[in-house]
Amino acid sequence: MFQLVRGAVSRGRSTRMPNAVYTAIVYTRVVRDKIDGFDWDAANVSHILRHAVTPFEVEEVTGRKFVVIHARTVKREKRWKLFSKTALGRYLVVVFTIRRKLFRTVTAYEMNAAERKKYAPEID
Repeated sequence: MFQLVRGAVSRGRSTRMPNAVYTAIVYTRVVRDKIDGFDWDAANVSHILRHAVTPFEVEEVTGRKFVVIHARTVKREKRWKLFSKTALGRYLVVVFTIRRKLFRTVTAYEMNAAERKKYAPEID
């Protein structure tokens, strides 16, 4: 189910991205195994709805094939980006954090062209 991001190209040869390996280990062993559910409230639901993404879609893509990378840390809170595709074929990015063992969506939106080019082959 989990896919590592592709290796980076450096001086004409492919190399593994150390952050991808770290992300795979931390997300799959530390984060994902300890999630007890989803943290929804008016703030994050209304935010993702402004991007035309529903809570159902967010929960759906967490159970499908996806790629997760570390996102920027905000106020010492680790955040992650999950790239996946809904059953109806929408390519989504979900930025999330883990609070009190709950998956808390910070934002979610449709992938842009660059993100689709990079991550769609990993999740199709």
